[in-house]
Amino acid sequence: MRVWQTEDGLPQNMVTSAVQTRDGYLWFGTYNGLARFDGERFQAFDSANTPGLQDRRIASLFEDGQGTLWIGHEAGGITRYREGRFEPFVLSSGTIGEKVIGLGSDGQGQLWAMRENGALESVGDKSLLRVPSLIAPALPGSMAWTRSPSGSIWVAENGRAAHLEDNRLVETVLPPPQSNNYVLVVAASAGGGAWILCDGRIRKWDNGGWTDDRGTMPWPYGPIACARELRDGTLAVGTIYSGVYLIFRDGRPTVHFDRTNGLPQNWVRFLYEDREGNLWVSAGSAGMASIHATAFTVLNSPDQWQGCTVLSVAPGRDGTLWVGTDGAALYRYAAGNWKHFGEAEGLVSGYIPAVTESREGDVWAGHFWWGSPYHLENGRFVRPANVDEKSSPVFALLATPGTGDLLVGTRDGLLQLKGDRAAWLVKAPERSAGAACALARDREGGIWCGFGEGGLARVVDGRVLMFHRKDGLASDSVQCLLLDDDGALWIGTVDGGLSRFKNGKFANVSMANGLVDNFVGFLLDDGLGYIWLSTHHGLQRIARDELNRCADGVIPTVPSQIYDNHDGLPTIEFTGGLQAAGCKTSEGRLWFASSKGPVGVDPARIERNAIPPPVMIESLLVDGAKVPVRAGTAPGRLQPDHQRLEFRFSGLSFVAPNKVLFKYRLDGIDNTWVDAGAKRTAFYSRLPAGTYRFRVIACNNDGVWNMEGASLAFTVAPFFWETWWFMSACLLTAAGAIAWFARYLTRRRLQRQIEQMERQHEIERERARIAQDIHDDVGASLSRIAMLSQPARGDLAAPERTAAMLSRIYATAREVTRALDEIVWAVDPRHDTLDSLVDYMGKFAQSFLAAANMRCRLDLPVEVPAWPLTAETRHNLFLAFKEALNNAAKHAAASEVKISLGLRPDAFVLVVKDNGRGFDPAHAGSTEPARLAGGNGLSNMKTRLARIGGRCEISGEKGAGTSVSLVVGIAGPVSPRPTPSV
Repeated sequence: MRVWQTEDGLPQNMVTSAVQTRDGYLWFGTYNGLARFDGERFQAFDSANTPGLQDRRIASLFEDGQGTLWIGHEAGGITRYREGRFEPFVLSSGTIGEKVIGLGSDGQGQLWAMRENGALESVGDKSLLRVPSLIAPALPGSMAWTRSPSGSIWVAENGRAAHLEDNRLVETVLPPPQSNNYVLVVAASAGGGAWILCDGRIRKWDNGGWTDDRGTMPWPYGPIACARELRDGTLAVGTIYSGVYLIFRDGRPTVHFDRTNGLPQNWVRFLYEDREGNLWVSAGSAGMASIHATAFTVLNSPDQWQGCTVLSVAPGRDGTLWVGTDGAALYRYAAGNWKHFGEAEGLVSGYIPAVTESREGDVWAGHFWWGSPYHLENGRFVRPANVDEKSSPVFALLATPGTGDLLVGTRDGLLQLKGDRAAWLVKAPERSAGAACALARDREGGIWCGFGEGGLARVVDGRVLMFHRKDGLASDSVQCLLLDDDGALWIGTVDGGLSRFKNGKFANVSMANGLVDNFVGFLLDDGLGYIWLSTHHGLQRIARDELNRCADGVIPTVPSQIYDNHDGLPTIEFTGGLQAAGCKTSEGRLWFASSKGPVGVDPARIERNAIPPPVMIESLLVDGAKVPVRAGTAPGRLQPDHQRLEFRFSGLSFVAPNKVLFKYRLDGIDNTWVDAGAKRTAFYSRLPAGTYRFRVIACNNDGVWNMEGASLAFTVAPFFWETWWFMSACLLTAAGAIAWFARYLTRRRLQRQIEQMERQHEIERERARIAQDIHDDVGASLSRIAMLSQPARGDLAAPERTAAMLSRIYATAREVTRALDEIVWAVDPRHDTLDSLVDYMGKFAQSFLAAANMRCRLDLPVEVPAWPLTAETRHNLFLAFKEALNNAAKHAAASEVKISLGLRPDAFVLVVKDNGRGFDPAHAGSTEPARLAGGNGLSNMKTRLARIGGRCEISGEKGAGTSVSLVVGIAGPVSPRPTPSV
């Protein structure tokens, strides 16, 4: 039994109705709204959070054949839920009647509502049908409604029973009673008819007579709230004051649940059975309880074991069961009768860890004190003569069938009692080895003995073989031994799980291989192909074949069933380390010792839950915000900048909801199924743009998988740069950029070729200019020297004439030197700056004008910027400057020449001004006395400046001197650069 209350999520502990819809959910109606339950979580619906549910006080629930959930309210209204929406339903009459105490459809599919006054009304789109009450106009008292799975509707109204037939109520006429035919309750039967509880008996009425009688009512006489026939034919009855009774059809004793054994309250409002056979009980105002049939029983002595833990349990003949405790001594249970053995019966200690009964009926008991074991003789335990009164505490007893021999495991080792003699078979290897606590005999006559800390021993023909962890044993702390039908020895340990000794080799199985715990307290073979393990985490049932396959390494993990509190166990911690910590009776029942008493199980009654759980994906949360989910899809597209996705899902199995296991995968992200265990959520971080499908499957408590599961399709929108149009635009842009770049490279290559050709051409022009300069200046001067030297050779006898010739030769040679210096300066790239040019021209002007006996004045900036100039610019500018100086020296008759430099942002101006006679530039082509103005000097200057992108401006007046301005532009932004060092 398990109880759910408001602390678990119920809207209210007063539950009025329940129904399981075809999708697998359980719905509970309360006076504070509706709750949908998946086994772990409740989702509440009320008038505050659900606009379509206008009345929160719910009285009845029903799902019709089309999957519509019908909700009857205390105020008389009706609401229906379909396709995920709640909506009020208005009857064709347009009126709202009394409280709806029952809803259901008949055999023809017509939906009916029973009112509190006993009248029935049809519910649907057709015209309203009304069936009057049996008791009208009397006031309602005891009213009940019941419906069979096939649609047979029965009612009980103020002690009268009737069924709905052809849109009318047909009253049941009962035979004369023994005392009173007042009908307390009715329960429709799946096989036809109904159970009618009256006259103090539990009987079934069908075809006009009683067809089944299950005897008198086992509860004290009083009002009955409800009754329900379960799928297996059991009749469940809920009372007002006495709880729930289960009356079985096979004659088993009635099972009663009330406050003393788990029901939170004795008042039962209604009963409901789900598809897996769970019985749901509305316990008055104390919530819901679910009851599931179990094969487990717990044995309790009349004195509740005096509050002590059960240490040992052993079967006797004729169904007797011996139970040893850790303080209350020994009990014997036989045919429902109890007998206690304590100090008065010879047991000087109340701690009984070992007890056994041989096939011959000899009963032995060992305790935690010295001087045992004791033998039961004439109702009293006595110490045999061959038992030393100083013998150490006993932990294991094993009788040898047909011989009277007894093996005794003590703290000192293994002792054999044979007749009136006692002999040690195995002495404890050392004091720290622990007691000999587990014993077994094999087919070859060998005796196996397990020590609490000293490993495993085998005694054959007086020889002792020891096995420890180094030999392959899972642990040296042995707790129990089991020899199976194949001759394999299974060893349970404290911390190493399970070992198998077969064909001289050990193989181990632990939690890593599927065991629920590495603590194995006891092992039992149920004879049906399963081995049972008691642990500190419940009982585990494993198919022996699967266990062998796992031990052989064929499978990595072993499938099993694990039983705990949810399966009816009073505790999950079982006793271990004692020979009698468990046993199997002659009837095949298994018993395990625990702190809450012996726990028994009938392996033949273990029923497999073959119903795979329906799987539902309940919600999708994006960054904590819920996204609507409907019909397996999430409408719209998720934003691309999400951070986290959370999927919430359920497996709708209510036998043991905590044992429903899940696997999920996100197609496109997960390559395999992700094992989620019992967790009902899955998380994913930011997903790239695309369409996805999240899938989840689940299995029930017995490992039956729903492989179809559920799925949810959704789409993540792309960022704008991930859209097709953006990518297309990028592709087009990239293509255009590539084409532009290719064109740029082509043009750049062509431009480089042109620039290279221009540079080549410029070099050739520079070479030609240098050649021309050398030819014109140097060549002419050298020729002149040669011509002057010839006459000088003939005039050696005339010293005056020879001296004149040599002076002329010397002057010409100096001109050649100056010309060569100009040529070298012009081609040196280190002088391709304005400051270098100005410096050179200043020196040249001073030298040139000094030779002409003219004064030279320089008006230059303190710092001349190192603006870059090409060689052609320097050359042409220098020649124009030289021409201006030459004109001033030859034609101006000046005594002084002023040279100034002006700087502009985009140009510089070199001005040469003399104080000579001057001339009128407008008549520069005429012939003036004393000046050869008609030459080519002025035009040459202008031509040279134009060639380098500059201009030559000439101004002057007669008698006021001449000014020549050479204006040269600087291309591009000007940034000074350091003057190259010479």
